[in-house]
Amino acid sequence: MKSLNSTTIKTLAAAACFGAVAFLAACSQETELAPGLDALAERFQAANKADSIEPMLDLYHLEGCDTVITSRLKGALSFELGFPIARIEFEPLSGASEETIEFTHNGTTYGPSLQPRYRMKVLYAVDDHFTSLFTVGKNPKGEWQIICAKPKPPLRY
Repeated sequence: MKSLNSTTIKTLAAAACFGAVAFLAACSQETELAPGLDALAERFQAANKADSIEPMLDLYHLEGCDTVITSRLKGALSFELGFPIARIEFEPLSGASEETIEFTHNGTTYGPSLQPRYRMKVLYAVDDHFTSLFTVGKNPKGEWQIICAKPKPPLRY
């Protein structure tokens, strides 16, 4: 009887260990990223170390963006430029409405400059654990760029 209980306990322990490993693997944040996102992260880190915001602006898909958006973007980039980066993470977007750019300001409706595909999370190595979120998409050349808001053409009825 003692060996049967011992075998049962060992079997249950092995099953529990296997289940725990399978659960941890399923919950892992390690997902395969689309090709080119690592290169975008590297370009972001290099642009962050630049003396001006121009290399950082080059990471954005600014085609069709107006001067209001570009001016605000430059102000935000000037604030963050040079903060030490702890890490950069990407996660695919789910398609939820809050993951896209859609708003109206002073009668102008804005939308995304590219189709949103991923969220890029930049975690800075500063005391207050400052984090910035960016939405990225692929431009017509197939390169990953950061999305900004651009005016949408007015609806014609």
